[in-house]
Parts: sequence; structure tokens; C-alpha cells
Amino acid sequence: MDCKVREVRDICLRDAVGGHVLASYRFHELELEGRASLHFLVLSSGGDFELRAYYAPADWIRGSRDQLIDAGQTWLFLPPPDPEDFISSDLELAPFPDLPPLPDGAGPRKMVFAISGFGRTVFGSYEREGRQVPVMLTEYAAEEADAMNPHLLVLEEAWMDKEGKAAPEGGLVTAMLGCALDPSSVEIYPG
Repeated sequence: MDCKVREVRDICLRDAVGGHVLASYRFHELELEGRASLHFLVLSSGGDFELRAYYAPADWIRGSRDQLIDAGQTWLFLPPPDPEDFISSDLELAPFPDLPPLPDGAGPRKMVFAISGFGRTVFGSYEREGRQVPVMLTEYAAEEADAMNPHLLVLEEAWMDKEGKAAPEGGLVTAMLGCALDPSSVEIYPG
């Protein structure tokens, strides 16, 4: 696979008390000619690391919470108390999102995902152009052991305004499916 690195984001999750790094999510957004972006993730915590590859299905949009809701991607969120009057930044991510059938080998398949990783949404940041960009990150795992892409990752960037309050429309949300990679199967050649 011939590709170029479009962007690297090193998201650091820190503990609230001492500011120590708990984990690092290093995303490499890869540009593939004529294809959708692929995201290569190096997840490290202490001396442990894991490699994963993620992609966004063609019918999933990347946008603000308002844009996702307008596009019908409401499966990401718990229903609001009043569906006619709510602010999208107040919506909580669903612990078991009701995803539409997903491509999985022989054809579309309905799968069940549950929150995994840290067991909750975690908060961190990365640096862009000399400033910190706040990030919310939620990991899910498929309950089906044979799923081709058993990981679901929801990343919300720049969800706070300059005063440190949640932006009413939400930040830039990217939802991606992926799988773990065997480190011995990855070879990188400079180009």
C-alpha cells in the first residue's frame, strides 16, 4: 500500500491530579490516492503499546455534533430528554450505540458495540500550531468475537470555546471502525 502521512496528532491523556501522561494516542492520518483516509494508531501506556488501523465508512460524515444529527447519525448519542429542545453539546455518547449494519466480510452485518478502553469517555489534548486542542475520546469494542473491525473509536476535537466552555454545536466528531495490527506485519519504507 503506497500512502503519504497527511497529519500526525499525538493525543496525551493526563491524570487530573499530577498531570502525568496516562496514555498516548498517536494518530497518523494516511492519504491514499483515490481512496478514503486511513488512520494508523499507536496506543501506548507505560511500556505497553498497541497498533491499530481505522477508517471511516463512506456513509459516516465527519462534522460537528449538529451536522451529525442533521445527517441522521443520531446512533452515536443517548436520546435527549426533550427531542424538540436540546443543545447537541449536552448529549452524552451512547454506551451501546445502535449502529446501522456494517460491512463485515460477506456483507452488511448488525453488530453490538459497548464502551471499552478506559470504560468511559476520556479527555486529552494535542498541539496544533502552538496551541492545545482539547479532545474527547471514546472507545468501543464489538461483542461479536469474529468481527473484522471490532473497534469503534469516536474522537471529538476542539469541543471547547476559548473561554473553556462546551461549544453549543459540539466539536469536530470523527467516528471510525478499526482492528488491531500485529507489529511484526507492519513494514515502513521511507519514500
